[in-house]
Amino acid sequence: MEYFVGVDLGTSSVKFVVLDESLKEVYALSRELRIGFASDGSVLYDPEAVLRTVEGELRALSSKLGGDLYVGFSGHSPSLVVMDEQGRSLETIVWLDTRASSVLDEAAKLMGEKEWYYKTGLRLSPIFFPAKILWIKRFKPSVLERARWVAQFKDYVVYNLTKQAYTDYSSASETQLFNIRGFYDDEILGLLGLDESKLFEPAASHTVLQHVSNPRIWLVLGGVDSVVAALGGGVVESSTVSLSAGSSACVDIPVARPVLDYEKGFETYYHVLPGWFVLEASLPSAGLTVDKVLELAGLERGVEEEVGLDKPSGLVLVPYLTGSRSPDWDSSARGLVYGLSLSTTRLDLLKAAYEGIGFWAREVLELSRGLGLEVRQVVVSGGLSSSNLFNTITSSILGLEVKKPRVRDLSPYGAALLAAIGAGKIKFSDVPRLIEFEQVYSPRPELVVAYNALFQVYRKMKRVYKELGGLVE
Repeated sequence: MEYFVGVDLGTSSVKFVVLDESLKEVYALSRELRIGFASDGSVLYDPEAVLRTVEGELRALSSKLGGDLYVGFSGHSPSLVVMDEQGRSLETIVWLDTRASSVLDEAAKLMGEKEWYYKTGLRLSPIFFPAKILWIKRFKPSVLERARWVAQFKDYVVYNLTKQAYTDYSSASETQLFNIRGFYDDEILGLLGLDESKLFEPAASHTVLQHVSNPRIWLVLGGVDSVVAALGGGVVESSTVSLSAGSSACVDIPVARPVLDYEKGFETYYHVLPGWFVLEASLPSAGLTVDKVLELAGLERGVEEEVGLDKPSGLVLVPYLTGSRSPDWDSSARGLVYGLSLSTTRLDLLKAAYEGIGFWAREVLELSRGLGLEVRQVVVSGGLSSSNLFNTITSSILGLEVKKPRVRDLSPYGAALLAAIGAGKIKFSDVPRLIEFEQVYSPRPELVVAYNALFQVYRKMKRVYKELGGLVE
């Protein structure tokens, strides 16, 4: 008996999904993680605790199920782990960590911003590896002196389970050390003083490795969480977009070749689909924005069921609570709220948080149209997609059908499908027929008109935050 396990290494939790030989879900589990935010921009994250969680659950699953386990992974990215010879973390800087902002000017002096972009498909940013490596060199130089490996967090986990140093193309590509043409870039590595021998070898996302101590467990490399989620939702062509909305949000559009346009601000990197790329925009604080509003307003989770859908909130919220990633690339940006009045309620503010995420996604899709892409439908996933409020608002803001898969957590599900592909059970081309949709949300005409007007206010608000940048610490 074979089982296909998907493991999603999320920012705030690790999720497991198990599919049987008929690819039906037989088990699901989520383990919460402790994560902290410091005033200097650092994120407190314990990689070894995550590794112990994965090891323990796979051991339990192997004992419980008794068959062969093929285990695929999705992981938050770009999250750097500097490792010693034994695979232990010497330093971990996850994607949300903004400490490297202080050395971004140094990275820009090494090579022009546009050259970084056209080499790698990624704009210069503190979230990617070059800035993180420069920060470590300046503030913790002994770490790199002791380093054997510099890897993505997902690959740190897989390495410790297999003792084999492989990364998939999506994870390699999103380090910003990898040339969009398919190789580690010698010039970038030279500028950083980093030897390629310290980097994991790229391989296909469905590459299979054997567990170091359990001959009945096979590890499948997987990929970056957002593109794995896109695969899990059957998003395998450019006319459909994946909107993954959890703690952060990502819009992912599969493209058959790299689409490079510096001014549009998209990230372009390798997909988990062989030979394909992804055009991606990322919002660091989506669900995190909703969580903060719930906290500040003293509201309990689930209260969104009380929010009416007959009209917009009357507020405009720019959800940049932890800065902006793509398409704006401004780590200093902060959230703004416009339209507060004496009649504003706590539920209005909560609805505005959902609307702000929708406005961000709309701006992204309008930019994609400027690149000649025409999206006709959206597949939603992540924690926010469980909310009818979020899905209805998003459909009306975008003016598109929003399809909610029956499987709620597409990242671990997509990882389980990659495991099945690695095992030879299915092919990539089989995936779309496996996806079932629980509900389809259509735009509400009366809301579309109102949101069209509010979207113009949102765009004006974006100009306001740029004028205020740096004034608030």
